[in-house]
Amino acid sequence: MNINLSTNSFNLNKNVNNNKQLNLTTHTPKNNLKFKGIQPNELSRVLDANIDSVLKTNAFDVGARMKFHKVINELLPQIMTPENFINKGRESKVYKISDKYVAKVKRGYDANSAIHFYNFTKLPDKRFNQLDIYYGEPVIRLGNTEILKNATPSKNFICCGTSYRGAKAATIDERAEYDKTFVPLCASIPQESYDKFANGLAELNKIHDMKMNLSKVYYTPDIINPNNILISDNEFKIVDKLDKTKQREPNTLFTMLEPLLIRLSPESYVHYNEELVEPRAKIYKKCLIAATKANLPIENSLTYEYSDYYLGDILKTRKSVSHEDLRKMRLRDEPIENRLDYIENAMK
Repeated sequence: MNINLSTNSFNLNKNVNNNKQLNLTTHTPKNNLKFKGIQPNELSRVLDANIDSVLKTNAFDVGARMKFHKVINELLPQIMTPENFINKGRESKVYKISDKYVAKVKRGYDANSAIHFYNFTKLPDKRFNQLDIYYGEPVIRLGNTEILKNATPSKNFICCGTSYRGAKAATIDERAEYDKTFVPLCASIPQESYDKFANGLAELNKIHDMKMNLSKVYYTPDIINPNNILISDNEFKIVDKLDKTKQREPNTLFTMLEPLLIRLSPESYVHYNEELVEPRAKIYKKCLIAATKANLPIENSLTYEYSDYYLGDILKTRKSVSHEDLRKMRLRDEPIENRLDYIENAMK
């Protein structure tokens, strides 16, 4: 399929007629493939059009991808600017392309070295990109640059957890931020967003790969380390690479409870606080309802055996729902309505 840049929408070159299209999948003279002078407000629209177009191409259309590669290579210096900088991690820096996409560039590479002529454009597995809650899989890879869906277009977001410090506990300031900001915000998120999170996890449970020994590999988010799940614009989003496991249906109720309610940092669990019992009970109930609607497993299959203990400790008497009863109801394939009634009655 052709990758078209419509000059009805963008004025890319003064020599190009406004009623024509610049077709990157056919032979294009070098002097026509120039992007000098693109205004900042036009850059995102140009790149959005290119990214959307290349995602619709046949995966084997090498010519189209190489020409798209050239477009990104020429425009990358305009992306990697302080104004577009979003965040950085141990391995990469992230720059905003638009409300729809971001560019993730490996650390140590600048605009001139991030994409080489021998690094062809690669289209990753579309199974993960179709998950509404997952933003960690690139939609396109170009050498040392990845194009991803933008999980934080408004920059109004908060990470679930605290900064990673190995075996060290979270700082007093981070605990205070967790108590005063994260817990009340998480409790206020509408049930529909919890439902969307749980449905996405249920869809993720269906994705697997077959290894050479015919065993199946499943995928689950890293719920132990912080900053892998965030709340952005009242929705939960997974933003990091997925972990692999041989555990069937690895995403369960506890895939929601661990990052949203139980765990504060890798080696430091949340503490009891009387003022937080009520908002934590709301988070717990919303997770229970969402997991039940999505028919997620209830058991704690991939986390720690003491998670139930900490859950009871921080909720005190509010934890009156029996996970074992819910698990048995699910295994008996009882109607979801019956299970939701059980949750409502138990948490009155």
